[in-house]
Amino acid sequence: MNTSADDQARIDAIEKALNARWPENQIAPTLERIAALLDILGSPQLTYPTIHVGGTNGKTTTSRVIDSLLFEMGLRTGRFTSPHLEHFTERIAINTHPIDA
Repeated sequence: MNTSADDQARIDAIEKALNARWPENQIAPTLERIAALLDILGSPQLTYPTIHVGGTNGKTTTSRVIDSLLFEMGLRTGRFTSPHLEHFTERIAINTHPIDA
């Protein structure tokens, strides 16, 4: 492929701009900044007990199992999952029961 001098200059400029960006392998994800923000806000995450389920697969199933176990232990539970499978109201459940529409 033949490239003109102008095209090569553009390619070089783009490559230089991309190389000047912070390399992804040097990003150090930590919780320090969000912890500082939560501290400024008075640590609202500590005002009530929560369980946050994250990951790629199985979040809804895991959430439903946790919800059922806690409810059977006599605790009041609330659950929010997304997306819904069949009905929009299944996203939110109180004491293991989906909310009414």
